[in-house]
Amino acid sequence: MSRRPAHLEMTGGKSPRQRVWEAIRTMADREDGFTTTDLSRASKVGLPLISEYMKALMAGGFLRREDRPRSGAAHRYWLVKDVGLEAPRLRRDGSEVTQGRGNESMWNAMRHFLPTFDFRELAAYASTPDHPVFPETAKAYIGALHAAGYLEEVAPAKLGSRPIAARYVLRHEMKTGPRAPMVQRTKVVFDPNQGRVVWHEEPSWEEA
Repeated sequence: MSRRPAHLEMTGGKSPRQRVWEAIRTMADREDGFTTTDLSRASKVGLPLISEYMKALMAGGFLRREDRPRSGAAHRYWLVKDVGLEAPRLRRDGSEVTQGRGNESMWNAMRHFLPTFDFRELAAYASTPDHPVFPETAKAYIGALHAAGYLEEVAPAKLGSRPIAARYVLRHEMKTGPRAPMVQRTKVVFDPNQGRVVWHEEPSWEEA
């Protein structure tokens, strides 16, 4: 099944997985743990989705489950690995989903560390040995965020025998939150911090 566009599967900027994770963290201090029903009530997410995510969290070592519940009682869980506010992105086997990691690293670099940047500098700063960000990837992400109004061009590109790439700065009012804006295949920029589409490419004259 193809993945639904992010702006259709999120409500108020939070995916069901994120709401479940936040509910888990609020119940982390309970000595008697919590059940899937507790999470469903707190997160307003259905039990089937919660059960699937709980299986992934168990496989990834984030939760502990009691071995033998009382007869007729639901299993109780405890959080054993808290990685912060952002919900772990996991496959069913508990392994980490790395898709989108590059965008998150670039967004974090723009927000906190790079006063101005070109696409090569952004790619180099956002790269790690395990998750490199390629210059062309950074260039495309910068182009989408610039079109969506997140970035201001502070120095234009210069052509010639020694070309210089354009430089950009993240506008202060567009530092909308910790979650990286998503650039979708339909040429749409979705901001999960605001829970809305902030830009989409206008159709060409031929497509209109």
